[in-house]
Amino acid sequence: MNNSALKFPPSPASPGPEVSPNVEMYLKSVVRLYDGHDPVSTSAIATELAISPASVSSMLKKLDADGYVVHEGRLGVIPTPEGARIGAVTLRRQRLAERLLVDHLGLPWEHAAIEACRIEHAISPTVETYLAQFLGDPQTCPHGHPIPRPDGQLWQHDHAVDLTDLPIAVPAHVLEVKHDIPELLRFLGEIGLRPGVHVTVKHREPAAGVVTIDIDGHEHTVSAQLAGDIRVRQPAAAKSKPRVQQIR
Repeated sequence: MNNSALKFPPSPASPGPEVSPNVEMYLKSVVRLYDGHDPVSTSAIATELAISPASVSSMLKKLDADGYVVHEGRLGVIPTPEGARIGAVTLRRQRLAERLLVDHLGLPWEHAAIEACRIEHAISPTVETYLAQFLGDPQTCPHGHPIPRPDGQLWQHDHAVDLTDLPIAVPAHVLEVKHDIPELLRFLGEIGLRPGVHVTVKHREPAAGVVTIDIDGHEHTVSAQLAGDIRVRQPAAAKSKPRVQQIR
């Protein structure tokens, strides 16, 4: 690639005071788990970060005092607009880093999330802008997860359904793999079930808990549980703007 041909945008203005990587990590997890309505529980965050609930609870109280989340008692926390912005921007940098690692450095996609988490905190607003430009402003990470907008706005795939809910013999376009579990991603890579490919459900065996699918002309039998981890869109689905998640 001839880098001299790239037209980079000007460096962005400072988005505000910097926060610690630890705060970014927590806010990113809150944003990932928040559905736009119900508070995110302490236990869910503890599971996401593999940290004890007691430690998470202590940190959430600090984030509440600093104005990054609103603590809803035993129900959990809801991100404030500022907390959501920081969490979403951190998530954006992680997923941009995943694109760099997989698309340009050849890292297997099952290792991308872990390695990108080590990089995200070192990406400044300026580097983020240049990185997005270099990558061609991708809209999703290698696993199909939506990359938040530069302003921290979140969005979701429109007209997406689980592969398990796809009607028999109806072709669909793979959008996203819900979980970044390395073993799962490694298997999906081996059978070619990635975002961007076409898939059709050929047969279901509910008693055995398996589904036979066709991936670009090749048949494979997978568990119903695995099929439930795949989000797809039917080609005939109406096109509209992606759903934007609002933070109250």
